[in-house]
Amino acid sequence: MKWLLTFLLFLSAASTSDASIDDWSTKDQRLYTSFVTLQAMDVLQTFALIECQERSPYCPYYETNRLVGSHPKKGEVVLVKLATNFLIYKMLDKKMNETERRFTLGALNAVSIYPVIQNESVGLGFYIPILPYKSFRK
Repeated sequence: MKWLLTFLLFLSAASTSDASIDDWSTKDQRLYTSFVTLQAMDVLQTFALIECQERSPYCPYYETNRLVGSHPKKGEVVLVKLATNFLIYKMLDKKMNETERRFTLGALNAVSIYPVIQNESVGLGFYIPILPYKSFRK
């Protein structure tokens, strides 16, 4: 199930890549790839949080994203990420010129790195979902 959800997240980035993304500059394409990577890292960290909540009634972690609530399900997290990333891609592709797109992608990367760093600082590192996340630090 974890592999399927992770695959769907990455697939969303690829499936939204019409021929028009080829019209973007190389820098914009790399910034977008970086943004999607940060989103995937956040999802993997959130999966670790969910596994902690499922395994321990005393799990010290809770989700702060109000769109999914403090005790989300993996499907909800993936659905929200897919929907928001799809909308962001469409906004970047259709509504912006190159200068606006580059600024927006830079801002999205700057904003997206904060939850990844914050999650890591409280003990929710990102992991490859091959084995369950076994060690939780405070």
